[in-house]
Amino acid sequence: MRTEDGIDLFGRPTVPDPEPGPQEGTRPRGLTEGGWVRTTGWLQVGDHPVNSIHLAALVGLLWALVGAAVLVGTHPVAAGVLVLAVPVLCGGFWWLLVTRLRPASAARNVAVKRAGELVPGDLVRLYGSIGPVAQVADVTSGVEFHGGLRQSWPGDRLVHVVELLS
Repeated sequence: MRTEDGIDLFGRPTVPDPEPGPQEGTRPRGLTEGGWVRTTGWLQVGDHPVNSIHLAALVGLLWALVGAAVLVGTHPVAAGVLVLAVPVLCGGFWWLLVTRLRPASAARNVAVKRAGELVPGDLVRLYGSIGPVAQVADVTSGVEFHGGLRQSWPGDRLVHVVELLS
């Protein structure tokens, strides 16, 4: 049923287009002058990247447990404080490092393509399954990336296509 203004009261509502995500229109964290992006999130469980802050805290916990095992006989309170404080400090330092000192974006590997199948606009890992990400600008005799970086990959080389999460 239409009203005088042409509005259909019983029709399905139209859903507006979603807001652009981190890949569209915003500058990724860790973008270098060379056009590639420093990344974190190298460990993935299935489709879900493990936050690198958690890995830093886990490494801190392991070192704290070793230190606490040495101290527990003579300084048990210090050993307990060490086990509680070191993982938090390691995670906090890692967060400071990847957001302020050496910014990096979180990334997730989403597919594997052959270098010959890449198209302009693809985001790919430059050195295997981990490490920096670059956006393909042109694929001719080699792969050229935004920022002027050029790789001469054979057409059958497997390349990891990624999604930037931040």
